[in-house]
Amino acid sequence: MKNSTKIALLFLTGIEILGALLLFNLMSGASFIVKLGVLAAIVLISLALDAAVLHGNSASVVSDAKKLKDADDYIKAFNAWLNEDTPFEEYIKMAVKQLESLKRKQKALRAVLDDSKDSPFLTTANEVDSYILANCKRILNRVMIYDQGEPHKYNMHVAYLQEILGENAHVLSDFENLILEVSQIGDDATAATPCLNELTNALRSVRKSAAETWDAAEPDKQEPQQTMRMQ
Repeated sequence: MKNSTKIALLFLTGIEILGALLLFNLMSGASFIVKLGVLAAIVLISLALDAAVLHGNSASVVSDAKKLKDADDYIKAFNAWLNEDTPFEEYIKMAVKQLESLKRKQKALRAVLDDSKDSPFLTTANEVDSYILANCKRILNRVMIYDQGEPHKYNMHVAYLQEILGENAHVLSDFENLILEVSQIGDDATAATPCLNELTNALRSVRKSAAETWDAAEPDKQEPQQTMRMQ
């Protein structure tokens, strides 16, 4: 539960207690049945308000997940889930670290390329970005759909998250090798870059092998397949 949600619930509870005490004093001359009925109404109203706060908090996390466009958006979404009661904290933190690593690597590549907008390496960099973000969407989907009332499915979800995080790590490692290579070729854009082909092949290979199992395991079957545009 988020800290803001806890504060809101405590605030409502305080108001409810003060309201109950005030009504009790005002009804000092009322019968016991009247007092009991009023107190019961206060309890019901209090429960309804608390439920509304909790539902609103949960709905905001889900709705935010539909508006994610870049690494910063996903980092915010994952950090929000770290404040929730989720058993996947370890894997969410790993996803955040991977996104932060992706941002640093993208920044480093653009610095090496001196913000060149027509470099062929930027196309591959964009492919890496799209690939990692698509995987983060899958991670977030799994975190959201897990039902803690079905603990027997926990290991299945963990295996899925570990697989995706492992593929992200592999692609990020190849991406780093590519950046090192690009930093060594200087202004010669035609120089050989073996890691470019290696990264391209890694993206294609991982995408192809994973698609066979992801589509069968991914509950969100309406999610469109991401098309990798490889050179």
